[in-house]
Amino acid sequence: MKTDFMWGSATAAYQCEGAWQEGGKGLSNWDAFCHSEKNVVNPVTADVSCDHYHRYEEDIEMLAAGGQNAYRFSIAWSRVIPDGIGAVSEEGVAFYNRVIDCCLAHGVTPLVTLYHYDLPQTLFERGGWENRETCKAFEAYAKVCFDRFGDRVRYWATVNEPNYETQCCYAVGNYPPNVQDLGRRWCAMYHILLGSAMVVRAFREGGYQGSIGLVSDSYSIETLVDNDEYREAAVNAELFYNRCVNDTCVLGKMPQEFVDKIVADGCNRDYALPGDDDIFRAGTVDYLGVNAYARYLVKPYTTGETCLKASNTGKKSDRQEAVVKNWFEIDRDDSMPTNDWDMELYPKSLYNLLIRLRELYPETFFIITENGIGYKDVLEEDGTVHDPYRIEFQKGFAEWMLEAMKEGVDVRGYFVWSTMDLYSWINGYAKRYGLVYIDYENGNKRIPKDSYYWYRDFIESQEV
Repeated sequence: MKTDFMWGSATAAYQCEGAWQEGGKGLSNWDAFCHSEKNVVNPVTADVSCDHYHRYEEDIEMLAAGGQNAYRFSIAWSRVIPDGIGAVSEEGVAFYNRVIDCCLAHGVTPLVTLYHYDLPQTLFERGGWENRETCKAFEAYAKVCFDRFGDRVRYWATVNEPNYETQCCYAVGNYPPNVQDLGRRWCAMYHILLGSAMVVRAFREGGYQGSIGLVSDSYSIETLVDNDEYREAAVNAELFYNRCVNDTCVLGKMPQEFVDKIVADGCNRDYALPGDDDIFRAGTVDYLGVNAYARYLVKPYTTGETCLKASNTGKKSDRQEAVVKNWFEIDRDDSMPTNDWDMELYPKSLYNLLIRLRELYPETFFIITENGIGYKDVLEEDGTVHDPYRIEFQKGFAEWMLEAMKEGVDVRGYFVWSTMDLYSWINGYAKRYGLVYIDYENGNKRIPKDSYYWYRDFIESQEV
């Protein structure tokens, strides 16, 4: 195996670290939400989760023993700057120094995400990403990270999934602040993207070494019918899910077609200020991180108000839905298999997506920053975990990625979501993504699944 391609797996701070009140850490919006009466779908917390804070060495050693040469993780903003702005916690800095040094000691390249859903509660209470001041605070926090960790980190990601986070926070309403208001959603997304651009600009102006990108959940937008109405629905869906984020961070400008449509919907864009265009142009990314899970099948809008619904219960009867008034509706192909959370299993979607991304952004390289499948894995009596469904899923996606690379798409890394089982946001703990099983009932014991060994052997067989 050549070592210039990153074969790894990924986690996020709130989902795996635990230690929510240790090491000088401040409160995050997810700490507050999970301890509130609004946490009703799967009312559990990530106070301990898989306790990565205390067991990161074991996890990184296991990752490396599985043939992985890269680890994507996020820094908890509230662990480094407990109040979001102001004083730096040296305990928090020391923790991430230990994690980074552990990676390097095991020949593992760290890819560090600065923000992955967990906003300091102090900033959240002031309006979160709806407040432009959060952008300035994010830039200041990022500079601390660049200064403290930049001598060893060569791959940075500013933010994780501006589209999906704001969709859940402000459209579905299942993430804090748990509202359904697309106008507020577009405001928050705008500021996340502006904050990202400010951080990229600071990275360049500071002369820091390495590459910096943004992680975007991106989807192959497809239809079951090929006619003008369906093609228009696909164009609208691509703007809604993909290009609103990807054009902005890669090309330095929000798509005018997108802006026109949200203004036509009645969105007041008074948050877009003179001078922002210069920030977006100065803050274009080196790479686009692609979180690839599924495609979106779409059809023309017919009737009804905008309504987006997620599947968070793990019950087959609980289905994802999306109607975006005057834009599109989600379609279904019931002949395609799905998991218990209504995610379609269609590995070729990654190939289709990469070909489209290359068409849109030919000068940019890509990293598959997440790809994985959630299931209710079972620990057998003999202490093993058999997950052939995960092996089939990962193998299909990885092979279609390699096919796209053969056709000239510049992909430089592939990360399985996730390194080990962890807290899956509103889905709780029943939805397991890990290559390593966490036995939460028995001291968080780590048990490699069949997919862990499959991935080790698959990596060893590759020539990229």
